[in-house]
Amino acid sequence: MTLEIGTVLKWDNFPLARYGGALKPRWFIYLGETGLLSQITIIYLTTTTTQADHFQAGGSRSGHSKFIFKTQEFKEFEEDCILDFEDRPYEIEKEGFLKKRGDISVKGKLKEETMRMIYKQFLRSGSCSKITMLDIHDSFNKAGISGLKKP
Repeated sequence: MTLEIGTVLKWDNFPLARYGGALKPRWFIYLGETGLLSQITIIYLTTTTTQADHFQAGGSRSGHSKFIFKTQEFKEFEEDCILDFEDRPYEIEKEGFLKKRGDISVKGKLKEETMRMIYKQFLRSGSCSKITMLDIHDSFNKAGISGLKKP
C-alpha cells in the first residue's frame, strides 16, 4: 500500500476508537510519518466524522475549528464529513498499520491546496505537539509541499 500525503483511507473495523462504541469504519487522511532516524515508524492519520450535530450551536464541538468535506467537491468521501482541527491526529505504528491492510482501502488523494490548508489549520489549533508538527512538516516537504511555516 502506497501512502502519499493526502491519501484518503477507509479503515473497516478500526480498533482504536477514542470515544468508545462498537468497531466501525473510520475515514482518515494520511499526514505523514516520523523521520528515518526513528526506531519505530509512526504514521499520522487525521480522522473525519459525520456527526455534524456536535458542531452545531450548543453541541460539544461547537467552538472547534473545522473543515467540511462535501461530497460534491470531494469525491474521495462517500458522505459529507467534518475534520475537527482540535482533535489531534492518530499516531499509529506503521508496522501495525500494515498488518491491518486487509481492512484498509485507499479512496483517493486530496489536492495539494487542501493539504496546505489542513497543515495550516493544525498548526494554528495547537492540538498537535511540536514534535508531531515537525514530523508532519518534514513529510510535507519530502512530498514537495514546501514553503509552509515551520512549527
